[in-house]
Amino acid sequence: MLIDRYALFRIYVENLSKSLQKYENSKMSSLSMRGIHALCLFQLGKHPEGMTASELSQACEVDKALISRVVAELLELSHIAHKNPQKTKYRSKLVLTDSGKACLRQVTHWVCDAIRDLKSEITSEELNAFFKVITILNRFLDEGAVEENSAKV
Repeated sequence: MLIDRYALFRIYVENLSKSLQKYENSKMSSLSMRGIHALCLFQLGKHPEGMTASELSQACEVDKALISRVVAELLELSHIAHKNPQKTKYRSKLVLTDSGKACLRQVTHWVCDAIRDLKSEITSEELNAFFKVITILNRFLDEGAVEENSAKV
């Protein structure tokens, strides 16, 4: 029974991840971007004073190599800029440009529409319970990975 639940959980999480990526990419393609770009825009929008690439990587919980590519793409699209270009590119804070802020508004609009549509299927209480459970599972699995790695050392 527990093995069946684990297998089902694993399948659902994997499918959810793929579906979310497909949904984000379908929306973002009209802006010549992908879902990871939206995540970066959200994080930079929460930090108007700017973030370094390292801080952005941590906030998005993705590796620095991916953030480096995404930052280069967002710079090329003129959606972000270096706040202090005289600093090294790794220490310079990145900020949203007016173009980036406009993209963030569009993406926020799509997210709000999706949440409104979702609310016709799921109550606020169910959604809150889902986020509570997913947060607990994430923390539990992260702590398990840390314990496993420290036991190997």
